[in-house]
Amino acid sequence: MIIEKVLNNNVVVSIDPKTKKEIILLGSGIAFNRKIGQEVDESKIEKTFILDDKTLGNKFKKLINQIPDGVFQLSHEIISHASKELNVKFDKQIYISLSDHIAFAIKRYKKNMMIKNELLSEIRRVHKNEYKVALWALNFLNKKLKIELPEDEAGFIALHFINASLNQTTTSSIESTKIVKDILNIIRYYFALEFNEDDLNYDRLLTHLKYFSKRIITNNQDNNSEDEFMNMVIKSYPEAYNCTLKIKEYIVNNYKYEVNSNEIVYLTLHIQRIISVAKENY
Repeated sequence: MIIEKVLNNNVVVSIDPKTKKEIILLGSGIAFNRKIGQEVDESKIEKTFILDDKTLGNKFKKLINQIPDGVFQLSHEIISHASKELNVKFDKQIYISLSDHIAFAIKRYKKNMMIKNELLSEIRRVHKNEYKVALWALNFLNKKLKIELPEDEAGFIALHFINASLNQTTTSSIESTKIVKDILNIIRYYFALEFNEDDLNYDRLLTHLKYFSKRIITNNQDNNSEDEFMNMVIKSYPEAYNCTLKIKEYIVNNYKYEVNSNEIVYLTLHIQRIISVAKENY
C-alpha cells in the first residue's frame, strides 16, 4: 500500500488495493521519516479503518490534526479493551467522539477546569459494566499521561460506550439514564425501601428499564398482552400494580408516551420481585 497522506507520525491515509477505498492506517511510528508516495511499512500497522462513510472519514482526518499526538492511540486501546470486556462491537463514531472527549478533558485538566458529572451515581448504578470498564479507562489515562482526571470523567467515558453500543446520541443516553433514575426513585419512595444492588432481581429490573427507556425515547411501542393475563397480575400483585400506575403517570406526563398493558405487566412483575425480596429481608 502507498502513503497518500501523512496525518501524523502514527497515522497515514492510503488506498485499499482490493476495494479501492480510502483507508486510515494506525501504528506507532508508521509515518516516521516516511513521505507521500512511499510504501507503507505493513509490520507497523496496528489498526485499519476503511472510510466507507465519507462524512465520518472527513471528521476523522480533521480531528487527527486537532488533538494532541498520541490521544487517538490511547482511545484505540481503551475502545479495544472495552469491546472485549463488554462483548460489543462499537459504532466507528466512538473513535472520533471518545478521542475528542479525552483531548478536551486533558485541556480542561491543564486549565484546572473540572466539570461535575451530575449523573455519575446513576451511571454507576444503572450501567455497572460500562462504568467498571470506564474506571479502568480513567486509570489507564491517568497512568499513561501522568495526570489525575477525576472520577466524574469515568461517567462521561461510560456514556460513550453506551452511545456506541446502542447507536444512540449522547443526549438520548443522558435522557435514558434520567428516566431509569426517576423510575427507580418512584419505586423507592412508594415502598420506602432501598434496593439491594447485588440482588439478581435488581439487575433484571435495571435491564428491563434500560430497554423500556429506549422505547420511550424512540416512541417504539411494545406489543400488547392478553387482557386475561393483565387481570391476573392486577389481582395477584395490587401493590406492585399501583406503583406501576404511578410510573405510567410519570411517563405520560413527561414524555407523552402511552404505556401499554404489556409494559405494565412486565413492570409490575419486576417490581413484585424486588419488593418480595425486600420484605423477606426486612
